[in-house]
Amino acid sequence: MAVTRGATNASECVKSASEFAIGGIGVAGTTTRAELALREIEREKNGAEQLRKILHEGSAAGRMYALFGLRQLDTKDYESLAEPYRHSNVPVQRIQGCIITTDPTAEAVRWIDRYAKTIELREK
Repeated sequence: MAVTRGATNASECVKSASEFAIGGIGVAGTTTRAELALREIEREKNGAEQLRKILHEGSAAGRMYALFGLRQLDTKDYESLAEPYRHSNVPVQRIQGCIITTDPTAEAVRWIDRYAKTIELREK
C-alpha cells in the first residue's frame, strides 16, 4: 500500500528523504516511505521528469533515490546526469538491512551503478 497520495506528495517525500535505502531495512525488513514514493513516481507517465527535478532540488538522499529511479527506468541521459555525483564527497546516509552508514555520494552512485538494474521494479 502506498503511503503517499499523488505525484506531488510522492515527489516531496523522495525530495526530502534523510536516508537512502533500497530494500527492507531493520529487523522487520520494512520498506521506507521514500522508497515506496519512488516506486509511485517510477510508475507515473512523467516519472523520469519528476526524478530529474528531484535530482536538482532534493536532499543528498533524495538525489540518490532520483538517480536510482532514473537508472531503473533506463533513461538515455542517466550517465551524464550521474557524472557530477561520481566524484562528490557530499555525505549521504545509507541503510542496508540493519547497517547504517554515512558514505560519500560517489560511493552511493557506485552502488546504484552496480545494483539498480538488477533489482526489479516492484509493485508495493
